[in-house]
Amino acid sequence: MKKITIISLHLGVGGIEKYISGLCKMLKDNYKINLVITYKLNDKPSFEIDKDIKITYLIDGKPNKEEIRNCIKNKNIFLLTKELFKAIKILWLKKVRTIKAIKNLDCDYVITTRNYETKLVNKYAKRKNIIKIATSHNFPTCKFKKELLSATTNFDKIVVVNEEIKNIYYKEIGNKVICINNFMENLSTEKHDLKNKRLISVGRFSSEKGYDDLIDIMSILVKKDKGITLTLIGDGPEMINIKAKIKKNKLEKNINLTGYLGQNEIKKYLLDSSIFLMTSHTEAFPLVLLEAMDVGLPIIAFDTASGAREILSNIGTLISDRNKEAYANSVLEILSNKDKMLELSKTSKEEVKKYSLEKIKEKYLDLLSFLEKKSKKRVMFISSTGGHLNELLMLKDMFNEYEYELVTEKTPTNLGLKDKYGRKNVKYLIYATQKNKLVYIFKLLLNCFISLYYYIKFRPQFIISTGAHTTGPMCCIGKIFGSKIIFIETFANSKSKTVTGRIVYKFADLFIVQWESMLELYPNAVYGGWIYWYL
Repeated sequence: MKKITIISLHLGVGGIEKYISGLCKMLKDNYKINLVITYKLNDKPSFEIDKDIKITYLIDGKPNKEEIRNCIKNKNIFLLTKELFKAIKILWLKKVRTIKAIKNLDCDYVITTRNYETKLVNKYAKRKNIIKIATSHNFPTCKFKKELLSATTNFDKIVVVNEEIKNIYYKEIGNKVICINNFMENLSTEKHDLKNKRLISVGRFSSEKGYDDLIDIMSILVKKDKGITLTLIGDGPEMINIKAKIKKNKLEKNINLTGYLGQNEIKKYLLDSSIFLMTSHTEAFPLVLLEAMDVGLPIIAFDTASGAREILSNIGTLISDRNKEAYANSVLEILSNKDKMLELSKTSKEEVKKYSLEKIKEKYLDLLSFLEKKSKKRVMFISSTGGHLNELLMLKDMFNEYEYELVTEKTPTNLGLKDKYGRKNVKYLIYATQKNKLVYIFKLLLNCFISLYYYIKFRPQFIISTGAHTTGPMCCIGKIFGSKIIFIETFANSKSKTVTGRIVYKFADLFIVQWESMLELYPNAVYGGWIYWYL
């Protein structure tokens, strides 16, 4: 049985931790699973982990953030100094022990859940036969996206949880990214009669959840109907501010704060409510929406969160521009229209079925099987800079299908390629133009030796080139040593040959032109159409 190691921060309460629990249940019958977990927060995981799954904790305890806060609050300098040294030690142990665990990995697949562990696996997992999969559960801000791309240059696949996020990454790395949604472990047969005026929202009390807006919405609702109540389930750093705002708006009788609750208790509250409300600014794929759908709750959310947009596009009520009045009016409309409420409830129950564990399991098994069978053929993609490189990058979907190297000229605009495709995958030739013939000839000769070095080191079975001049030596070297040469004549030429094309045409195993008119100049070529069709 193939072995999977999942590396994560902890197994406490959280979306990622619930995801890990579900992933283990999903794959345990087909793979042997081990968990490498940094912090042991509790005696047992917050979410169920099968007894046959081995859990290795790297640190028996958790960071001492709370102790540091208390020292600052109490102005105890001596204890603060002690706790700061302890924090440094914990962080040092975290890094050292995680690196050691990664270097000693004995598995066929490794799955990471956060950028920190992903970055370390990218650097220290040296065994070539380990298939690396990074899962990302955040919406990609510019900073987060840059960090993830930099941390996954040696990874085989990045799994994201919604299509909108996938499309953002796809523009950068092609089909190295795949979307597999979050899932419901067990679908419920329970539902309620939706007769009350109880609203509910569940989530961590943090700024991105937008609970300050939800309290404003409740103020609008209570002015119109004092019988409406809201249950807010959760805890977090914004609890004090939320309590203060509830008191300021005199909503203590209408808003019930339960604090943190377990899954069974949350379900009881969901079953005793009539509408689920979400006001998050950002969500990648909120599991709590699936839980609300599972018991047949109508759902209202702001459209600012991409996860809400994807899940609710066909079944919920999405409010634009974070318009609180429109949000409140939607709540009142649903509460006053029994038929609409029942219709939305029925649709929720039906739609959640496509996120069942069984259906998402098929996607994961397909992914793991595909990665295991992925071609081990070595392919070199090579071009000069500028338009030729742009054409070559249209083939980026092919990169992750093979063991590949991307070779181009070194210019300031091309330095970022290493961040997108990985340091070991990107190689540079000397940038050369023909403005000064002597300098050009000298650089071309240097590129011949550099090309030979790259070729001997990588030994590609196939060389795919879109031209131009600096790629000629690599094509010649490849032909001499038995590589298959595939040359794509540039899109820019529809009536004349390029110099490199004229040379490589004589020995290329496959010569492709992008204009039918070019077949008159290259009669043995193949017309492939415009490479930009593959955008």
